[in-house]
Amino acid sequence: MFEDLTEHVCPVCKLAENSIEKKRTPSRGFFIKCPRCKNFIITWEALVATGGDQGPLPKLSAWIRNFNEKGTGIPEIYQESPEKIPGASLPDYSPREKQIILLQNIERKTRYPGKPVQIVPKYDIPLAWAEAKDEFLYYITSLIERGFLRRTDDVDKVLDDLTFFVAITANGWDYLEKQERHIQERTQAFVAMSFSGDLKPIWEGPIYNAIKKAGYKPYRVDAEAHSDRIDAKIISEIKNSRFVIADVTEQKRGVYFEAGFALGLGLTVIWCVRQDDLKNVHFDTRQYNHIVWVDLDDLENKLFDFICAIIGKGKGA
Repeated sequence: MFEDLTEHVCPVCKLAENSIEKKRTPSRGFFIKCPRCKNFIITWEALVATGGDQGPLPKLSAWIRNFNEKGTGIPEIYQESPEKIPGASLPDYSPREKQIILLQNIERKTRYPGKPVQIVPKYDIPLAWAEAKDEFLYYITSLIERGFLRRTDDVDKVLDDLTFFVAITANGWDYLEKQERHIQERTQAFVAMSFSGDLKPIWEGPIYNAIKKAGYKPYRVDAEAHSDRIDAKIISEIKNSRFVIADVTEQKRGVYFEAGFALGLGLTVIWCVRQDDLKNVHFDTRQYNHIVWVDLDDLENKLFDFICAIIGKGKGA
């Protein structure tokens, strides 16, 4: 089942190169290093699910690459996780959205305005959530034609597998600023947390109250009736939010997935956990500052202060 790994093939994007590494982790998974996906951990069960005749999983590859690009830890892929291996729960971005994401990723790589950024189409496909190299090159070409990027090397060279360099133009920086302002105008705060009865009081009390008091609209996906697929609704509402509150008490994997998706979109995530569960926080997110709460009043006061300090008060405050 795992012959491909000995032949240096990435189990997610199916890139075949000698530089691809696989190492067993202390737990039940494998650490994979791929020049396209970058670094991730995949469990034995998930490795089986991606093997056989399973083709490339470009959305999952892009999700992994986003984690690496933003420095938000090494993602871990489970068979039973919300990613659902084939990528069924990952977003279907429109061509316009993919161009925005690509431009934002190039911005992230830009040390200062005018600094050329190296592009290697063979490896950088996930930066645009593209299915293949041709689609990726289409978005690069479109951004150049729209005046948001410019080539900084031989402009007559055909875009192909060879490395080339681009830089964001003045129009590109203006466009990115408008996108940022669009995010600043959003008023919704998405709440990711366990839906257990034991934690219902912290949603109805301190979390809801702190968000409202700070001037934003609290939203939890089970709080209103809808006929959408739950995974599609979650993704849609996160994309419509200004920031995300992720309370990881009870260690639900869905909460980690929703927080990771928000981070991939560039949204701020405010992490919370009950004090007696702090020791169980996943190692990939321990480096983030968590609101460690003891009781309802403690959480409400700390969360309100965090929102005001990190996000700022909304217009409804």
